[in-house]
Amino acid sequence: MMRTLRQDRLGNEDRGNVMIAVIGLIAVTSIITLTISSATVQAVGYTSLTRAGVQSQAAAEAGAESMRAALETEACPSDGDLDATYGDVDGTITGAAAGQPFYSVEVEQRVGESAPWVSGCPDATSTHVRIVSTGFALDEGVAESSSALDSAAVELVYDWIPDVPAAASGAAVFSYGTPGLSNNLELVQLNGNSANVFVREGNIICSNSVTIEGDIVAANGNIVLDNSCSALGDVWASGTITLNNNQDVGGDVIGAGSGLSTVSPNSTIGGGVYVGGTIDSWGPRCSSGATGWDPAGNACAVAQSSGADPVLYNQAGLPMPVVPPWVDVDYRPADWSDDGWDIVTYAGPCNIDKNGSQTAAVQAFSQYTSPTVIDARGCSGGFTLWYSTYELVLKTDLTFILPTTVNLGQFLVRSDDPNSERRLRFITPDTVPDAQPTRTNCGQFDVNNTNTIAAPVAVLIYTPCDVRNSNQLTWRGHYYGGTVSFSNNSTLTFVPIGIPGYHFDGGVVPPPPPSGGSSGNLGDLLDYRTMTAAGS
Repeated sequence: MMRTLRQDRLGNEDRGNVMIAVIGLIAVTSIITLTISSATVQAVGYTSLTRAGVQSQAAAEAGAESMRAALETEACPSDGDLDATYGDVDGTITGAAAGQPFYSVEVEQRVGESAPWVSGCPDATSTHVRIVSTGFALDEGVAESSSALDSAAVELVYDWIPDVPAAASGAAVFSYGTPGLSNNLELVQLNGNSANVFVREGNIICSNSVTIEGDIVAANGNIVLDNSCSALGDVWASGTITLNNNQDVGGDVIGAGSGLSTVSPNSTIGGGVYVGGTIDSWGPRCSSGATGWDPAGNACAVAQSSGADPVLYNQAGLPMPVVPPWVDVDYRPADWSDDGWDIVTYAGPCNIDKNGSQTAAVQAFSQYTSPTVIDARGCSGGFTLWYSTYELVLKTDLTFILPTTVNLGQFLVRSDDPNSERRLRFITPDTVPDAQPTRTNCGQFDVNNTNTIAAPVAVLIYTPCDVRNSNQLTWRGHYYGGTVSFSNNSTLTFVPIGIPGYHFDGGVVPPPPPSGGSSGNLGDLLDYRTMTAAGS
């Protein structure tokens, strides 16, 4: 009996010990399970956080690249903002996810390195652009503070290189009729713009120390270069070509007519000679091949003395020179006001000399701060600005609408800011749309005696009448006239500015960029950095 009770007591004690061991095992197992579960949840959170960061960074980079492409293709949004959803960039994403933002991009521009940034697309005056792109994750993180990686931002700063506006077209000198090119004249190219001379009707005669850094083209006439008249580009005529005494032609010599073209032995030609008729030269004969004084011998002599290659004559079907037709520019005030110009009717004085330059109306020329058209056609007897110390300081672009007789002499034009380009236009309207200069009641546009246009100002003279330049002209811009003549120490640096609404390469109105801003190209990448997205 006692044995049985002792055995029962021992059995109960063993069972109690076992229960304690089981409970301990369950506790340990629970702790391990909770630890593993916590680690798993934490790992899932950080994995989603990493994924969100990768997605948002990639979206920010994609947004910056999209804005880059828009700027390079003249498709900058008119408000400077570019946005896209995930559905916009991936057609396979549907439902609510398709409407989630993918990126949001803003572009800013400034004029000068120290200028403040201004929201919006770059324009013709901009020097730098800044792209700020914010990207968003499709799958947001689930860890604490995950919102920091649900969005990311990048900033890129570039140089901005504006294109020359479409209206800034044409040649350095467009003369409808025979021009005068003589006596120490230099036409200078700038920024890749060749200083071409285009003549629509008539011959071109160039003589006495003239250098033209561009082409000389006669659409319906002959070309004679005499006494050190040289061209950096091509010399191209519908008729014949004559090179007499010290010519240097950098390109081709093309005379499409069937007459006799002549090349002197002291001419140098960088390209070839192509003429529709025969060719003459009094240079030394070749020692072999065509050695005679016939056209073949003359061609060989030209090649030998000038360096031209090839030299071809009797060439049927040579291309005819192309010079655009005359562009009739009438004055329509709405064209200018719609383009943001103010319009002022000028009442005089019409003869601006030492006394006239002191009047309030004349002093106002240098006080305008927004683009202004000054309609001076009321000066029906002519408009004269002739004063040896008169200085026109431009704070903005000005356009003078003038009568048929104009006289400019002894004055200086400069910009109020040496870093700000200004455009000055003198326009005598052509009121008859017939693709030729309307010369009814024409006087003359004289530019005389030490006129200086200081960089960065550029000037256009447009008139269906004759333009005559003489006596120490230092000019930046271009000429478009019924005839244009130079004499006595003139220098013209070709800066094309054109006329809004007209295109001197064909007369059509140039289309604006498809969206906001101005056409141009991104230059060097100046700065790149990642940023904390706004609101993160």
